[in-house]
Amino acid sequence: MQDDFKQFRDKMLEDPATRAAFEARRPAYLFALQLAELRRQRGLSQAALAKRAGVTQSEVARIEAAEASPTFDTMARLLSAAEADLDIRFKDARGKTVRLPMTLKGAEHAPRSRRGRGIAAKPTGVTPTEAVAERSF
Repeated sequence: MQDDFKQFRDKMLEDPATRAAFEARRPAYLFALQLAELRRQRGLSQAALAKRAGVTQSEVARIEAAEASPTFDTMARLLSAAEADLDIRFKDARGKTVRLPMTLKGAEHAPRSRRGRGIAAKPTGVTPTEAVAERSF
């Protein structure tokens, strides 16, 4: 089944317009594929992952379908709910790391608004640096 999808994808990407659209959304597609695989490996349904992360099941479904581009906060919450961390690396055009890696941990402490997005409705008492960023050396 995976080979069928790969063949279909490769055939679709032969069209320059389709390839350009895919490349523009590549990060969302890659995150979607990896999140869905991690969720399945952990034996979680979309609803269970959503409940753990404090988002809706439909939001998880849209992210896994690459129909939505999640914020860093949402990515960190989803991965934390699946017992994983978001590891960010900055690379130049040759693939060389240009900054120290940063892993976002403790996303459950990150401020959330009443709608689940943006600035928090109530302060958590934890600074963003303490809550979500831990530099790895």
